[in-house]
Amino acid sequence: MESARYDGHADWYDEKFRGYGSADGSGGVLARLLGPAAGGGSVCLDVGCGTGLHFAAVRSRGYTVVGVDVSGDQLRRAVSRDPRVVRGDARRLPVASGSVPAVVMTFTHTDIDDFPAAVAEAARVLRPGGRLVYLGSHPAYVGAFADRSAEVGERRLHIAPGYGDERLQRDPSGRFPMRGRVGSRNLTLATFLGAFLAQETLRLSTVEELDTRLRPWRPEATDGRVVPWNLAVTAVSVPAR
Repeated sequence: MESARYDGHADWYDEKFRGYGSADGSGGVLARLLGPAAGGGSVCLDVGCGTGLHFAAVRSRGYTVVGVDVSGDQLRRAVSRDPRVVRGDARRLPVASGSVPAVVMTFTHTDIDDFPAAVAEAARVLRPGGRLVYLGSHPAYVGAFADRSAEVGERRLHIAPGYGDERLQRDPSGRFPMRGRVGSRNLTLATFLGAFLAQETLRLSTVEELDTRLRPWRPEATDGRVVPWNLAVTAVSVPAR
């Protein structure tokens, strides 16, 4: 298996982003969108699980979580949160078709080299009626083309050339340390949503824009924050036509 860009960064990553999985962070949003498991023993795949920061959120809804990640270094930390982890590529999941009731993916569309292929794999392994939840940074407002630095402030957004360039890019400025370490693919909104819409066996249920505090973004209650920071998508598996 090819080496992963996140290898060698697991300890730093886990300390830097530990709060993401909390009930007040992305963990709370993920749990809300995932909903309760239908019964005991229901399995939820956490695809691109990293160090397992969202395992507790998945378990809180009654699921048995199984983490999948291409980085053995990240999984080294993930097993401390749950031993059920598998090293595997999101584009070629080592899981039988139609076998799991739920899949979650968080903050991976900027990392996976072929995100549409990863969504297609999530659709493949879901059983009919199964649920897919995705939560990540907003493709149209967060990326190498969007300057939301402290100098610009949350009340403004400066758009630079680069939206539409979906090649892996690294941030040399130091403003976004993770992107300086592993790079980022800045998908367009069309590519991102198209990955879900292209799947014959997925039906989109909800699309939510979220602010910097992961609350539902509303223009009338932005506290001066001009655009949403995150985007969440839920979809349900349906029989192929």
